[in-house]
Amino acid sequence: MTEPTSYPMAGRLVRGLRLATLAITVSVLFGFALPLMIGSPETYRSLAHQVVAFTLLTAVAVVAGVQILRDRPLGRPRWVMLAAVCVAAVLATTGIPPAELMSEEEWSYGVIGWFGLLVLMDYSTRAAAVFLGAHTVASFGQLALVGQQHEIADLVVVTAIVLGGELPVLAGAMALQGLVDAASAAAADAERVRTAEAIAEHLHADRQVRYADLATTSVPLLADLAAGSADLSDERVRAGYAVAAARLRRLFAEHDEVSDPLLHELRACLDVADRNGVAVYLGTLGTWPTPPLAVRRALTEPALRILAAAAAQARVTVLGSPTSVTVSVLADARIGASAGDAPEATAVDRSGVTVTRLVDGPKVWVEATWRARD
Repeated sequence: MTEPTSYPMAGRLVRGLRLATLAITVSVLFGFALPLMIGSPETYRSLAHQVVAFTLLTAVAVVAGVQILRDRPLGRPRWVMLAAVCVAAVLATTGIPPAELMSEEEWSYGVIGWFGLLVLMDYSTRAAAVFLGAHTVASFGQLALVGQQHEIADLVVVTAIVLGGELPVLAGAMALQGLVDAASAAAADAERVRTAEAIAEHLHADRQVRYADLATTSVPLLADLAAGSADLSDERVRAGYAVAAARLRRLFAEHDEVSDPLLHELRACLDVADRNGVAVYLGTLGTWPTPPLAVRRALTEPALRILAAAAAQARVTVLGSPTSVTVSVLADARIGASAGDAPEATAVDRSGVTVTRLVDGPKVWVEATWRARD
């Protein structure tokens, strides 16, 4: 039986059933079997066999009891314990004369089945049922092999009495296993629903954020273009549309599953310059940690603006270390220093990215650096 650690009610029911089985097994062993064994020791062919068999069963009860009281599965030792139960059954039945197999002194028949349930029930109710069946068949077979066929009718009666106590416990375990399985399936379904809802909420929030960003950048440009009020002959206007196009490409790239998101999104920014006929060189050196999304946007934004206004050629370099990453761009801007869109030489934004910008005539150099916090 699978341990339902994730379902408290089912877990308590399983623990209760295991404790009840342990109590019955110990009671039968010491309250029923022990008095029969010590009542007529002269009956046995080998009293030593009986003592060893009883000792093995006691050891199994102790080990299983400790694990059950700690609410732990029996684990791999269960197979050693099951072997000990089988050895005990063989010793008990071979240590008594064949003619006494159906006498009261043969104490093991009403005990072994309970030990099979104790050892196997939390592993598999089917395995426990197979054990009870095998033990019953073996007992009838032994009776026939030793020439006591006339006692089979008595064994049928005894078997009915013994199984009448064991089978209801096994049936309860099977019903409980069905309850645990149903609870597991219901919990798994609920978890799938919660996961789907969380994903849907995340996607909805992400779409809202993207729409809010586009509403303040790309949408006004598209509205001007649709209204015919955009002067596309103006270099600055065309550069603004190029920047908006690069941001859209970067936005799409942000949701791709790639090993290096920063480099992937930077390549998306380069695509606009490449389409404008700008010769773009991209070089990398070193390795770097993956920055958060907001940091990646801050790192690529300066490069995006410069590349959108580049005239003929641009050089983009990514330098990395285990704790930092730098994106630098050197380009010849069509509209001079204004392509950088920043009058100051150095600035630090809210994401912790330091941006340095230098202008030398038509040449514009910009560098964005981010250092990971310890």
